[in-house]
Amino acid sequence: MQNINVFIKDNIAQIARKGLHIAPEIPEKKLNNAASSMKLHDHVGSIIALLDSTLFGSGKDGLAFTGEKMVYKPAFESPVTVDFTELESTEYVRNVSVNEKGKEKVEEFTLITLKNGSSIKVEHISECNLEKLAEFLNTIATQFDSFEEEDQLVALSEMSEDLKVAYLKVIVNMTYYDDGEVDKNEFAQILLLMTRLELSTESRFTLRDYITSLGELDCLDELIKTIDDSCLPSHNKSVKISLTKDLFSVFMSVNNGSHENFAFFKENNHLFNLTEEEVELIIDALKLDFKMLNADFSDDALAKGMKELGAKAGAVGVPLAAVYLSGSVVGMSAAGLTSGLATLGLGGVLGFSSMATGIGVAVLLGVGAYKGIKHLTGANELDKTKRRELMLNEVIKQTQSTVSYLMEDINFITTRLNDAIFDQGVQDEKVKLLLQKVKLLTSAGNVLTHKGEETQGKCFKLKCPTELDQEKLQSLTRDATKHQIFNVVMSFYEEKTVERKKDSEIVSVNILVLKENISNIDMEKLAKIFDAIGYYKASDVIKGKLSGLFS
Repeated sequence: MQNINVFIKDNIAQIARKGLHIAPEIPEKKLNNAASSMKLHDHVGSIIALLDSTLFGSGKDGLAFTGEKMVYKPAFESPVTVDFTELESTEYVRNVSVNEKGKEKVEEFTLITLKNGSSIKVEHISECNLEKLAEFLNTIATQFDSFEEEDQLVALSEMSEDLKVAYLKVIVNMTYYDDGEVDKNEFAQILLLMTRLELSTESRFTLRDYITSLGELDCLDELIKTIDDSCLPSHNKSVKISLTKDLFSVFMSVNNGSHENFAFFKENNHLFNLTEEEVELIIDALKLDFKMLNADFSDDALAKGMKELGAKAGAVGVPLAAVYLSGSVVGMSAAGLTSGLATLGLGGVLGFSSMATGIGVAVLLGVGAYKGIKHLTGANELDKTKRRELMLNEVIKQTQSTVSYLMEDINFITTRLNDAIFDQGVQDEKVKLLLQKVKLLTSAGNVLTHKGEETQGKCFKLKCPTELDQEKLQSLTRDATKHQIFNVVMSFYEEKTVERKKDSEIVSVNILVLKENISNIDMEKLAKIFDAIGYYKASDVIKGKLSGLFS
Protein backbone atom coordinates (compact mmCIF):
# COMPACT_ATOMS: atom_id res chain seq x y z
CA MET A 1 0.00 0.00 0.00
CA GLN A 2 1.25 3.49 -0.86
CA ASN A 3 2.34 5.75 1.98
CA ILE A 4 -0.32 8.34 2.88
CA ASN A 5 2.18 11.22 2.92
CA VAL A 6 3.42 10.33 -0.56
CA PHE A 7 -0.14 9.91 -1.84
CA ILE A 8 -1.19 13.34 -0.61
CA LYS A 9 1.90 15.04 -2.02
CA ASP A 10 1.53 13.34 -5.41
CA ASN A 11 -2.25 13.86 -5.80
CA ILE A 12 -3.24 17.00 -3.89
CA ALA A 13 -2.78 19.22 -6.96
CA GLN A 14 -6.08 17.93 -8.41
CA ILE A 15 -8.15 19.84 -5.84
CA ALA A 16 -6.99 23.35 -6.82
CA ARG A 17 -5.38 25.27 -9.66
CA LYS A 18 -4.33 28.29 -7.59
CA GLY A 19 -3.44 29.03 -4.00
CA LEU A 20 -2.07 25.54 -3.34
CA HIS A 21 1.39 25.19 -1.78
CA ILE A 22 3.10 21.82 -1.39
CA ALA A 23 6.02 21.11 0.96
CA PRO A 24 8.84 21.94 0.88
CA GLU A 25 7.72 25.05 -1.00
CA ILE A 26 5.18 26.48 1.44
CA PRO A 27 6.14 30.13 2.10
CA GLU A 28 7.31 30.52 5.68
CA LYS A 29 4.91 33.38 6.50
CA LYS A 30 1.90 31.41 5.25
CA LEU A 31 3.10 28.35 7.16
CA ASN A 32 3.35 30.32 10.41
CA ASN A 33 -0.07 31.92 9.92
CA ALA A 34 -1.71 28.59 9.11
CA ALA A 35 -0.04 26.91 12.09
CA SER A 36 -1.45 29.62 14.36
CA SER A 37 -4.97 29.87 12.95
CA MET A 38 -5.41 26.12 12.37
CA LYS A 39 -3.90 25.02 15.71
CA LEU A 40 -1.02 23.18 14.04
CA HIS A 41 1.90 24.57 16.07
CA ASP A 42 3.08 21.10 17.03
CA HIS A 43 2.61 19.69 13.52
CA VAL A 44 4.05 22.48 11.35
CA GLY A 45 6.95 20.34 10.09
CA SER A 46 4.47 17.67 8.97
CA ILE A 47 2.24 19.93 6.86
CA ILE A 48 2.28 18.44 3.38
CA ALA A 49 0.06 20.96 1.61
CA LEU A 50 -1.71 24.25 2.30
CA LEU A 51 -4.60 25.61 0.23
CA ASP A 52 -4.82 29.33 0.95
CA SER A 53 -8.36 30.70 0.50
CA THR A 54 -7.71 34.21 1.83
CA LEU A 55 -8.15 37.25 -0.39
CA PHE A 56 -4.70 38.67 0.28
CA GLY A 57 -2.77 35.42 0.60
CA SER A 58 -2.11 35.33 4.34
CA GLY A 59 -2.61 31.57 4.64
CA LYS A 60 -4.85 31.95 7.70
CA ASP A 61 -7.91 30.34 6.07
CA GLY A 62 -8.34 27.32 3.82
CA LEU A 63 -7.25 23.69 4.04
CA ALA A 64 -4.13 22.11 5.49
CA PHE A 65 -3.09 18.46 5.15
CA THR A 66 -0.74 16.25 7.17
CA GLY A 67 -0.32 12.48 7.07
CA GLU A 68 -2.98 12.11 9.78
CA LYS A 69 -5.57 14.80 9.16
CA MET A 70 -7.10 17.62 7.17
CA VAL A 71 -7.81 20.95 8.88
CA TYR A 72 -10.62 23.10 7.45
CA LYS A 73 -10.52 26.78 8.46
CA PRO A 74 -13.42 28.92 7.14
CA ALA A 75 -13.13 32.71 7.31
CA PHE A 76 -14.11 34.19 10.70
CA GLU A 77 -14.72 30.71 12.16
CA SER A 78 -12.76 28.23 14.26
CA PRO A 79 -10.80 25.47 12.52
CA VAL A 80 -12.33 22.00 12.11
CA THR A 81 -10.05 18.96 12.20
CA VAL A 82 -10.86 15.83 10.20
CA ASP A 83 -8.80 12.87 11.43
CA PHE A 84 -8.36 10.39 8.59
CA THR A 85 -8.87 7.48 10.98
CA GLU A 86 -12.41 8.81 11.67
CA LEU A 87 -13.26 9.39 8.01
CA GLU A 88 -16.23 7.28 6.80
CA SER A 89 -17.12 8.80 3.42
CA THR A 90 -17.41 12.05 1.48
CA GLU A 91 -19.70 13.26 -1.26
CA TYR A 92 -19.96 16.29 -3.47
CA VAL A 93 -23.31 18.07 -3.21
CA ARG A 94 -24.61 20.64 -5.70
CA ASN A 95 -28.05 22.13 -5.13
CA VAL A 96 -29.67 24.48 -7.61
CA SER A 97 -32.70 26.53 -6.59
CA VAL A 98 -34.71 29.34 -8.21
CA ASN A 99 -36.15 32.22 -6.20
CA GLU A 100 -39.41 34.06 -6.83
CA LYS A 101 -37.76 36.36 -9.35
CA GLY A 102 -36.48 33.41 -11.35
CA LYS A 103 -32.87 33.94 -10.31
CA GLU A 104 -30.88 30.75 -10.04
CA LYS A 105 -28.91 30.07 -6.86
CA VAL A 106 -26.24 27.38 -6.72
CA GLU A 107 -25.05 25.87 -3.46
CA GLU A 108 -22.16 23.43 -3.54
CA PHE A 109 -20.12 21.79 -0.83
CA THR A 110 -18.23 18.67 0.14
CA LEU A 111 -20.08 16.70 2.81
CA ILE A 112 -17.78 14.69 5.07
CA THR A 113 -19.34 11.88 7.13
CA LEU A 114 -17.39 10.59 10.13
CA LYS A 115 -17.57 7.12 11.66
CA ASN A 116 -19.44 8.47 14.71
CA GLY A 117 -22.28 9.60 12.43
CA SER A 118 -21.55 13.33 12.55
CA SER A 119 -20.89 15.34 9.40
CA ILE A 120 -18.85 18.35 8.31
CA LYS A 121 -19.70 20.66 5.45
CA VAL A 122 -16.72 22.12 3.55
CA GLU A 123 -17.65 25.16 1.48
CA HIS A 124 -16.56 28.64 0.42
CA ILE A 125 -12.93 27.63 -0.19
CA SER A 126 -11.89 29.78 -3.13
CA GLU A 127 -10.02 27.98 -5.92
CA CYS A 128 -10.92 24.59 -4.42
CA ASN A 129 -12.59 22.04 -6.67
CA LEU A 130 -15.03 20.63 -4.13
CA GLU A 131 -15.94 17.67 -6.34
CA LYS A 132 -12.28 16.66 -6.65
CA LEU A 133 -11.83 17.19 -2.92
CA ALA A 134 -14.63 14.67 -2.27
CA GLU A 135 -13.00 12.14 -4.60
CA PHE A 136 -9.61 12.74 -3.00
CA LEU A 137 -10.91 12.19 0.54
CA ASN A 138 -12.90 9.15 -0.53
CA THR A 139 -9.73 7.55 -1.85
CA ILE A 140 -8.07 8.16 1.51
CA ALA A 141 -11.08 6.69 3.36
CA THR A 142 -11.31 3.55 1.22
CA GLN A 143 -7.72 2.74 0.27
CA PHE A 144 -5.71 3.57 3.38
CA ASP A 145 -5.80 2.09 6.86
CA SER A 146 -2.52 3.47 8.22
CA PHE A 147 -1.93 7.16 8.88
CA GLU A 148 1.26 8.72 10.19
CA GLU A 149 2.82 12.16 9.99
CA GLU A 150 6.33 12.59 8.60
CA ASP A 151 8.72 15.55 8.57
CA GLN A 152 8.63 16.82 5.03
CA LEU A 153 12.32 17.62 4.55
CA VAL A 154 15.44 16.33 6.27
CA ALA A 155 18.96 17.16 5.11
CA LEU A 156 20.90 14.12 3.98
CA SER A 157 23.55 14.79 6.62
CA GLU A 158 20.86 14.28 9.29
CA MET A 159 19.75 10.89 7.97
CA SER A 160 20.89 7.51 9.27
CA GLU A 161 24.47 6.29 8.90
CA ASP A 162 23.21 3.13 7.16
CA LEU A 163 21.55 5.25 4.49
CA LYS A 164 24.58 7.51 4.01
CA VAL A 165 26.97 4.56 3.75
CA ALA A 166 24.75 2.81 1.17
CA TYR A 167 24.40 6.14 -0.70
CA LEU A 168 28.18 6.52 -0.96
CA LYS A 169 28.72 2.87 -1.83
CA VAL A 170 26.51 3.39 -4.90
CA ILE A 171 28.87 6.17 -5.97
CA VAL A 172 31.92 3.97 -5.34
CA ASN A 173 30.30 1.26 -7.49
CA MET A 174 29.92 3.83 -10.25
CA THR A 175 33.61 4.77 -10.13
CA TYR A 176 34.61 1.08 -10.44
CA TYR A 177 32.20 0.54 -13.33
CA ASP A 178 34.27 1.97 -16.20
CA ASP A 179 37.84 0.86 -15.42
CA GLY A 180 37.72 -1.32 -12.30
CA GLU A 181 39.37 1.22 -10.00
CA VAL A 182 38.85 4.43 -8.05
CA ASP A 183 41.43 6.94 -9.34
CA LYS A 184 42.76 9.89 -7.33
CA ASN A 185 40.29 12.40 -8.78
CA GLU A 186 37.29 10.16 -8.11
CA PHE A 187 38.60 9.44 -4.60
CA ALA A 188 38.94 13.18 -3.91
CA GLN A 189 35.33 13.76 -4.96
CA ILE A 190 34.12 10.93 -2.73
CA LEU A 191 36.09 12.34 0.22
CA LEU A 192 34.49 15.76 -0.28
CA LEU A 193 31.06 14.17 -0.37
CA MET A 194 31.81 12.20 2.80
CA THR A 195 32.57 15.52 4.49
CA ARG A 196 29.37 17.16 3.23
CA LEU A 197 27.33 14.24 4.52
CA GLU A 198 29.08 14.51 7.92
CA LEU A 199 29.89 10.82 8.04
CA SER A 200 30.92 9.43 11.43
CA THR A 201 34.48 8.17 11.97
CA GLU A 202 33.26 4.56 11.93
CA SER A 203 31.36 5.09 8.67
CA ARG A 204 34.39 6.74 7.04
CA PHE A 205 36.51 3.71 7.93
CA THR A 206 33.80 1.43 6.50
CA LEU A 207 33.81 3.41 3.24
CA ARG A 208 37.60 3.49 3.07
CA ASP A 209 37.76 -0.29 3.37
CA TYR A 210 35.01 -0.62 0.75
CA ILE A 211 36.91 1.61 -1.69
CA THR A 212 39.98 -0.62 -1.38
CA SER A 213 37.97 -3.84 -1.67
CA LEU A 214 39.50 -4.53 -5.12
CA GLY A 215 36.20 -4.93 -6.88
CA GLU A 216 34.35 -6.97 -4.25
CA LEU A 217 31.36 -4.66 -4.33
CA ASP A 218 27.88 -4.89 -2.87
CA CYS A 219 25.01 -5.52 -5.27
CA LEU A 220 23.57 -2.23 -6.52
CA ASP A 221 20.00 -3.44 -6.10
CA GLU A 222 20.70 -4.27 -2.44
CA LEU A 223 22.27 -0.85 -1.84
CA ILE A 224 19.20 0.88 -3.28
CA LYS A 225 16.99 -1.34 -1.11
CA THR A 226 18.97 -0.26 1.97
CA ILE A 227 18.36 3.36 1.02
CA ASP A 228 14.65 2.69 0.52
CA ASP A 229 14.36 0.88 3.85
CA SER A 230 16.37 3.50 5.76
CA CYS A 231 14.50 6.67 4.81
CA LEU A 232 10.93 7.77 5.35
CA PRO A 233 8.74 7.45 2.25
CA SER A 234 8.32 11.25 2.13
CA HIS A 235 12.07 11.61 1.64
CA ASN A 236 12.64 8.80 -0.85
CA LYS A 237 12.12 10.85 -4.00
CA SER A 238 14.39 13.62 -2.73
CA VAL A 239 17.12 11.15 -1.80
CA LYS A 240 16.97 9.54 -5.27
CA ILE A 241 17.22 12.97 -6.91
CA SER A 242 20.16 13.87 -4.68
CA LEU A 243 21.91 10.54 -5.34
CA THR A 244 21.50 10.97 -9.09
CA LYS A 245 22.92 14.48 -8.81
CA ASP A 246 25.97 13.23 -6.90
CA LEU A 247 26.53 10.39 -9.37
CA PHE A 248 26.54 12.89 -12.24
CA SER A 249 28.62 15.27 -10.13
CA VAL A 250 31.48 12.80 -9.63
CA PHE A 251 31.29 11.64 -13.26
CA MET A 252 31.35 15.21 -14.60
CA SER A 253 34.12 16.26 -12.22
CA VAL A 254 36.51 13.71 -13.71
CA ASN A 255 35.29 14.15 -17.29
CA ASN A 256 35.87 17.88 -17.80
CA GLY A 257 32.28 18.77 -17.00
CA SER A 258 30.81 16.46 -19.64
CA HIS A 259 27.74 14.37 -18.80
CA GLU A 260 27.67 12.47 -22.07
CA ASN A 261 28.35 8.74 -22.32
CA PHE A 262 27.46 8.07 -18.68
CA ALA A 263 27.06 4.33 -19.21
CA PHE A 264 26.60 3.43 -15.52
CA PHE A 265 23.54 5.64 -15.15
CA LYS A 266 22.05 4.64 -18.49
CA GLU A 267 22.27 0.98 -17.49
CA ASN A 268 20.84 1.49 -13.98
CA ASN A 269 18.55 4.51 -14.29
CA HIS A 270 15.49 2.32 -13.69
CA LEU A 271 16.61 1.99 -10.06
CA PHE A 272 16.33 5.75 -9.52
CA ASN A 273 12.90 6.16 -11.11
CA LEU A 274 13.45 9.67 -12.45
CA THR A 275 11.98 11.25 -15.57
CA GLU A 276 14.10 12.69 -18.36
CA GLU A 277 12.98 16.19 -17.32
CA GLU A 278 14.13 15.59 -13.73
CA VAL A 279 17.54 14.37 -14.92
CA GLU A 280 17.87 17.44 -17.18
CA LEU A 281 17.14 19.67 -14.17
CA ILE A 282 19.87 17.90 -12.18
CA ILE A 283 22.39 18.41 -14.99
CA ASP A 284 21.45 22.10 -15.27
CA ALA A 285 21.99 22.49 -11.50
CA LEU A 286 25.41 20.85 -11.78
CA LYS A 287 26.43 23.06 -14.70
CA LEU A 288 25.54 26.09 -12.59
CA ASP A 289 27.54 24.66 -9.67
CA PHE A 290 30.64 24.31 -11.84
CA LYS A 291 30.21 27.89 -13.10
CA MET A 292 30.30 29.16 -9.50
CA LEU A 293 34.02 28.37 -9.40
CA ASN A 294 34.82 30.41 -12.49
CA ALA A 295 36.54 33.72 -11.76
CA ASP A 296 34.50 35.54 -14.40
CA PHE A 297 31.15 34.33 -13.07
CA SER A 298 29.58 37.38 -11.44
CA ASP A 299 27.07 37.55 -8.61
CA ASP A 300 24.47 38.86 -11.03
CA ALA A 301 25.01 35.84 -13.28
CA LEU A 302 24.71 33.56 -10.26
CA ALA A 303 21.46 35.19 -9.16
CA LYS A 304 20.05 34.99 -12.68
CA GLY A 305 21.12 31.36 -13.05
CA MET A 306 19.53 30.35 -9.76
CA LYS A 307 16.25 32.09 -10.60
CA GLU A 308 16.12 30.35 -13.97
CA LEU A 309 16.90 27.04 -12.28
CA GLY A 310 14.16 27.70 -9.73
CA ALA A 311 11.67 28.38 -12.52
CA LYS A 312 12.62 25.18 -14.32
CA ALA A 313 12.36 23.21 -11.08
CA GLY A 314 8.85 24.57 -10.60
CA ALA A 315 7.87 23.54 -14.12
CA VAL A 316 9.24 20.03 -13.60
CA GLY A 317 7.65 19.78 -10.16
CA VAL A 318 10.89 19.18 -8.26
CA PRO A 319 11.83 21.40 -5.30
CA LEU A 320 15.40 22.67 -5.42
CA ALA A 321 15.67 21.60 -1.79
CA ALA A 322 15.68 18.02 -3.12
CA VAL A 323 18.36 18.77 -5.71
CA TYR A 324 20.62 20.25 -3.05
CA LEU A 325 19.83 17.72 -0.31
CA SER A 326 23.51 16.78 -0.02
CA GLY A 327 24.81 20.25 -0.82
CA SER A 328 26.57 21.63 -3.86
CA VAL A 329 29.19 20.07 -6.11
CA VAL A 330 31.55 22.95 -5.30
CA GLY A 331 31.96 21.50 -1.83
CA MET A 332 29.30 23.31 0.15
CA SER A 333 27.03 21.61 2.63
CA ALA A 334 23.29 22.00 2.30
CA ALA A 335 23.32 24.59 5.09
CA GLY A 336 26.28 26.43 3.60
CA LEU A 337 24.76 26.53 0.14
CA THR A 338 21.44 27.78 1.43
CA SER A 339 23.08 30.47 3.52
CA GLY A 340 24.90 31.59 0.39
CA LEU A 341 21.71 31.65 -1.65
CA ALA A 342 19.96 33.56 1.10
CA THR A 343 22.47 36.39 0.77
CA LEU A 344 21.38 36.60 -2.85
CA GLY A 345 17.80 37.05 -1.71
CA LEU A 346 16.89 33.63 -3.07
CA GLY A 347 16.23 31.65 0.11
CA GLY A 348 12.45 31.87 0.18
CA VAL A 349 12.11 32.29 -3.58
CA LEU A 350 13.65 28.89 -4.21
CA GLY A 351 11.70 27.00 -1.58
CA PHE A 352 14.38 26.61 1.10
CA SER A 353 12.26 28.04 3.93
CA SER A 354 10.21 24.95 4.81
CA MET A 355 10.54 22.96 8.00
CA ALA A 356 12.99 20.17 8.62
CA THR A 357 14.63 18.33 11.48
CA GLY A 358 18.05 18.55 13.11
CA ILE A 359 20.58 21.33 13.57
CA GLY A 360 21.81 20.96 10.00
CA VAL A 361 18.56 22.28 8.57
CA ALA A 362 17.63 24.55 11.45
CA VAL A 363 20.25 26.87 9.98
CA LEU A 364 18.11 27.25 6.87
CA LEU A 365 15.18 28.74 8.75
CA GLY A 366 14.95 32.50 8.94
CA VAL A 367 18.18 33.14 7.05
CA GLY A 368 16.38 34.54 4.01
CA ALA A 369 14.50 37.14 6.04
CA TYR A 370 17.60 38.23 7.95
CA LYS A 371 20.10 38.59 5.11
CA GLY A 372 18.24 38.08 1.85
CA ILE A 373 16.07 41.21 1.94
CA LYS A 374 19.05 43.51 2.44
CA HIS A 375 20.85 42.18 -0.62
CA LEU A 376 17.73 41.88 -2.74
CA THR A 377 16.76 45.52 -2.25
CA GLY A 378 19.84 47.26 -3.59
CA ALA A 379 23.12 46.51 -1.86
CA ASN A 380 26.27 48.17 -3.18
CA GLU A 381 28.95 46.56 -5.35
CA LEU A 382 31.06 45.60 -2.33
CA ASP A 383 28.10 43.69 -0.91
CA LYS A 384 27.62 41.96 -4.25
CA THR A 385 31.22 40.77 -4.16
CA LYS A 386 30.76 39.55 -0.60
CA ARG A 387 27.90 37.31 -1.69
CA ARG A 388 30.06 35.11 -3.86
CA GLU A 389 32.94 35.38 -1.40
CA LEU A 390 30.70 33.84 1.25
CA MET A 391 30.00 30.85 -0.97
CA LEU A 392 33.67 30.39 -1.90
CA ASN A 393 34.66 30.55 1.77
CA GLU A 394 32.29 27.63 2.33
CA VAL A 395 34.20 25.72 -0.35
CA ILE A 396 37.47 26.40 1.48
CA LYS A 397 36.03 25.23 4.80
CA GLN A 398 34.69 22.02 3.26
CA THR A 399 38.07 21.30 1.66
CA GLN A 400 39.92 21.97 4.91
CA SER A 401 37.62 19.61 6.77
CA THR A 402 38.19 16.93 4.15
CA VAL A 403 41.97 17.31 4.47
CA SER A 404 41.60 16.91 8.25
CA TYR A 405 39.71 13.66 7.76
CA LEU A 406 42.33 12.52 5.26
CA MET A 407 45.10 13.12 7.83
CA GLU A 408 43.16 11.06 10.34
CA ASP A 409 42.84 8.23 7.81
CA ILE A 410 46.54 8.37 6.91
CA ASN A 411 47.47 8.16 10.58
CA PHE A 412 45.19 5.14 10.98
CA ILE A 413 46.77 3.36 8.01
CA THR A 414 50.28 4.19 9.23
CA THR A 415 49.52 2.65 12.61
CA ARG A 416 48.14 -0.48 10.92
CA LEU A 417 51.24 -0.67 8.66
CA ASN A 418 53.51 -0.32 11.67
CA ASP A 419 51.73 -3.17 13.45
CA ALA A 420 51.85 -5.38 10.36
CA ILE A 421 55.62 -4.87 9.88
CA PHE A 422 56.45 -5.72 13.46
CA ASP A 423 54.07 -8.70 13.40
CA GLN A 424 56.05 -10.03 10.43
CA GLY A 425 59.33 -9.49 12.30
CA VAL A 426 60.86 -7.23 9.64
CA GLN A 427 64.35 -6.26 10.82
CA ASP A 428 65.51 -4.09 7.90
CA GLU A 429 66.80 -0.82 9.37
CA LYS A 430 65.88 1.16 6.23
CA VAL A 431 62.27 0.02 6.49
CA LYS A 432 62.16 0.95 10.15
CA LEU A 433 63.70 4.35 9.45
CA LEU A 434 61.25 5.11 6.65
CA LEU A 435 58.35 4.03 8.82
CA GLN A 436 59.59 6.25 11.64
CA LYS A 437 59.77 9.24 9.27
CA VAL A 438 56.23 8.61 7.97
CA LYS A 439 54.95 8.30 11.52
CA LEU A 440 56.66 11.56 12.49
CA LEU A 441 55.16 13.40 9.49
CA THR A 442 51.64 12.11 10.12
CA SER A 443 51.92 12.89 13.83
CA ALA A 444 53.00 16.46 13.06
CA GLY A 445 50.19 16.72 10.56
CA ASN A 446 47.71 15.62 13.19
CA VAL A 447 49.07 18.20 15.65
CA LEU A 448 48.68 21.00 13.10
CA THR A 449 45.24 19.78 12.08
CA HIS A 450 44.12 19.67 15.71
CA LYS A 451 45.52 23.17 16.27
CA GLY A 452 43.66 24.50 13.24
CA GLU A 453 40.42 22.87 14.32
CA GLU A 454 40.83 24.15 17.87
CA THR A 455 41.35 27.71 16.62
CA GLN A 456 38.42 27.44 14.24
CA GLY A 457 36.26 26.18 17.10
CA LYS A 458 37.23 29.20 19.20
CA CYS A 459 36.17 31.51 16.35
CA PHE A 460 32.76 29.86 16.14
CA LYS A 461 32.42 29.96 19.91
CA LEU A 462 32.93 33.73 19.89
CA LYS A 463 29.75 34.01 17.82
CA CYS A 464 27.68 32.09 20.38
CA PRO A 465 26.65 33.62 23.73
CA THR A 466 28.51 31.98 26.59
CA GLU A 467 25.55 32.82 28.82
CA LEU A 468 22.23 32.32 27.02
CA ASP A 469 19.34 34.75 27.46
CA GLN A 470 16.45 32.30 27.28
CA GLU A 471 13.80 35.04 27.20
CA LYS A 472 15.51 36.69 24.25
CA LEU A 473 15.77 33.37 22.43
CA GLN A 474 12.07 32.68 23.00
CA SER A 475 11.10 36.10 21.63
CA LEU A 476 13.13 35.46 18.47
CA THR A 477 11.73 31.97 17.88
CA ARG A 478 8.04 32.60 18.51
CA ASP A 479 6.98 31.58 15.00
CA ALA A 480 5.91 27.96 14.61
CA THR A 481 8.55 27.38 11.93
CA LYS A 482 11.23 28.47 14.39
CA HIS A 483 10.10 26.46 17.43
CA GLN A 484 12.59 23.73 16.67
CA ILE A 485 15.38 26.32 16.54
CA PHE A 486 14.65 27.07 20.19
CA ASN A 487 14.87 23.38 21.07
CA VAL A 488 18.05 22.89 19.05
CA VAL A 489 19.80 25.86 20.69
CA MET A 490 18.69 24.83 24.18
CA SER A 491 20.18 21.36 23.64
CA PHE A 492 23.66 22.94 23.52
CA TYR A 493 23.28 24.75 26.84
CA GLU A 494 23.14 23.50 30.40
CA GLU A 495 22.12 25.07 33.68
CA LYS A 496 24.86 26.15 36.06
CA THR A 497 24.72 27.80 39.48
CA VAL A 498 27.04 30.79 39.94
CA GLU A 499 27.48 33.49 42.53
CA ARG A 500 26.67 37.08 41.57
CA LYS A 501 26.77 40.36 43.41
CA LYS A 502 23.35 41.96 43.86
CA ASP A 503 22.63 45.00 46.05
CA SER A 504 25.93 44.59 47.88
CA GLU A 505 25.17 40.93 48.58
CA ILE A 506 26.49 37.73 47.04
CA VAL A 507 23.63 35.55 45.79
CA SER A 508 23.43 32.25 43.92
CA VAL A 509 21.76 32.36 40.50
CA ASN A 510 21.11 29.78 37.81
CA ILE A 511 22.36 30.58 34.31
CA LEU A 512 22.51 28.73 30.98
CA VAL A 513 26.04 28.15 29.69
CA LEU A 514 27.49 26.42 26.64
CA LYS A 515 28.20 22.74 27.12
CA GLU A 516 31.74 21.46 26.85
CA ASN A 517 33.13 19.41 23.95
CA ILE A 518 30.76 20.65 21.24
CA SER A 519 32.11 19.60 17.84
CA ASN A 520 33.30 22.25 15.38
CA ILE A 521 30.58 21.22 12.95
CA ASP A 522 27.83 21.79 15.49
CA MET A 523 29.46 24.95 16.87
CA GLU A 524 29.55 26.47 13.39
CA LYS A 525 25.90 25.65 12.80
CA LEU A 526 24.99 27.04 16.20
CA ALA A 527 26.79 30.29 15.34
CA LYS A 528 24.85 30.49 12.07
CA ILE A 529 21.57 30.04 13.92
CA PHE A 530 22.29 32.95 16.26
CA ASP A 531 23.25 35.04 13.24
CA ALA A 532 20.16 34.00 11.28
CA ILE A 533 17.64 34.80 14.02
CA GLY A 534 19.31 38.13 14.82
CA TYR A 535 20.25 37.27 18.40
CA TYR A 536 22.70 40.15 18.61
CA LYS A 537 20.44 42.65 16.80
CA ALA A 538 18.50 44.78 19.28
CA SER A 539 15.82 45.70 16.72
CA ASP A 540 14.96 42.04 16.11
CA VAL A 541 14.68 41.36 19.83
CA ILE A 542 12.41 44.39 20.37
CA LYS A 543 10.25 43.35 17.43
CA GLY A 544 9.93 39.84 18.85
CA LYS A 545 8.90 41.11 22.27
CA LEU A 546 6.37 43.55 20.84
CA SER A 547 4.77 40.81 18.75
CA GLY A 548 4.46 38.80 21.95
CA LEU A 549 2.60 41.64 23.65
CA PHE A 550 0.05 42.05 20.90
CA SER A 551 -0.43 38.41 19.84
